[in-house]
Amino acid sequence: MVGPKELVDPLIDGIPKQPDCSKLDQYPDMTFTIDNTSYTLTPQEYVLNIQGQCLLGVQSMAFPEGFNYFIMGDVFMRKYPSYFNLNDNTVSFQVAKTLA
Repeated sequence: MVGPKELVDPLIDGIPKQPDCSKLDQYPDMTFTIDNTSYTLTPQEYVLNIQGQCLLGVQSMAFPEGFNYFIMGDVFMRKYPSYFNLNDNTVSFQVAKTLA
């Protein structure tokens, strides 16, 4: 997940860029509200274990002024896959049935 520095940096303040996977229970959940619906990610969901190295799956980036959007990416979509309804031209998120 990537978002503007001014929104993401306060969100991830205090979470190491390379978190200690043995202490994930000490990190907070992250909740994103989209169209009045809350979507919560636990540390086990937003911290990625890649070949034994734990990395924060949420990053900030310097976007142009006024770009207040998030690129949700696989960290979010793994738990909340998007659903494209062609009947009414809407996009929504669902809870994944399984992460296996």
